[in-house]
Amino acid sequence: MTDLESTLARLRDLPLDPRLSMIDAAVLDGLHRELVMGNRPSAGLFAAAAAVALVTGMLGSAIPGEPARAAPSAFPLGAPAALAPSTLLTVAR
Repeated sequence: MTDLESTLARLRDLPLDPRLSMIDAAVLDGLHRELVMGNRPSAGLFAAAAAVALVTGMLGSAIPGEPARAAPSAFPLGAPAALAPSTLLTVAR
């Protein structure tokens, strides 16, 4: 572990790369360029997505489902295990 710590300490003591001072401007310029000239999805794509969502919702509500029924027991995943934490916390009688 000391080898890793000494390597990180040497890395910390190195001088900063002068290009790091320009990174903020480059990132902001790139974001601005994407906003102005980027590939924006067309209005037709949004209309098609809305139409697909509408048709899917209408078809989903038109197809009848099975009526809901209550679970036959209090334990829907089967009987509780004998060593389950909830059974171990009860007072032994």
